[in-house]
Amino acid sequence: MNDAYEYFVKAAPPYTEERPSSLWRRSGEQWEYLSLFDWEWHNVKDTTVGTPPAADSLYPVTAGRAAELEADRQPFVRYWALFVDEEDWRAGEPPTTVVRRRRSPEDRMDESFQEGDVWGPTNAVFESRDLRTSNPPYLKELGADEAEALLQELFGLTGITEL
Repeated sequence: MNDAYEYFVKAAPPYTEERPSSLWRRSGEQWEYLSLFDWEWHNVKDTTVGTPPAADSLYPVTAGRAAELEADRQPFVRYWALFVDEEDWRAGEPPTTVVRRRRSPEDRMDESFQEGDVWGPTNAVFESRDLRTSNPPYLKELGADEAEALLQELFGLTGITEL
C-alpha cells in the first residue's frame, strides 16, 4: 500500500465497516476507488463515477486494513441461496443455486452459478425485491464460506466463490 494515500471504506446500509460496499483512497484532492470487477484502482475523474461518495458514508481505515480488503475481496461480495419461492424455502426444499452481488462504484453485477459451471448474469436479486412480481424467487443470505459449502453440495465443485 502507498503511504501517500488515505484509505476509506463505503459502508452505507446494508453494508458495514467490516463488510463494506467499496474501497476508496485519496491523495490530496485526487480520489480513486478499487474496482470490484477488474480489481484495479481507478481515478474517479477518468470514469463514469465522476465523484467520490458522500462523506457520511465513508469510514477511514488503515493502509493495513485496506491491503487486507484488497487481498481478500470476499468482504465486498454478498451471497444468497436461491429458492424457487418462499413456499419452497418454508417447506424445506433445497435451494436451486447460489446468487452473488458485487457492487462496485462503477456498476453492480448480480450473478448466479449456472449450468455449464459458470457464473452468469441474473435478475434474481431484483425480482426477489420487486413487488410487481407475482411469484418472486426467495433469497436467503449466506456468508462466503456457507455459499462455497452449498455450491459444493449442489454441484460437487470447490473453489467456486474465488474471485
